[in-house]
Amino acid sequence: MRLRRSACIVVGLGFAIGVAAAWPESAEAQCAMCRRALSDGEAGPLIAALRSGILFLLAVPIATFGTIAWYAVRGQRSVESASTDQ
Repeated sequence: MRLRRSACIVVGLGFAIGVAAAWPESAEAQCAMCRRALSDGEAGPLIAALRSGILFLLAVPIATFGTIAWYAVRGQRSVESASTDQ
């Protein structure tokens, strides 16, 4: 039962992060300095590179969190299966 609750929390958090990342206003949000630097008309390739860089830097923490969550769920399953076998 505890594993099911933990899995629901992890899935819920993942869904919430995915929705927040896909929301149009938050996906295009930038700090004031970046917005001012990129506001001129000739910064098209620079804007695309900046957004790609942000997504690339976001991938590492998400992968790390996912790996830790996967090991936690896997460890919890092995502990529960060992306790039911006895």
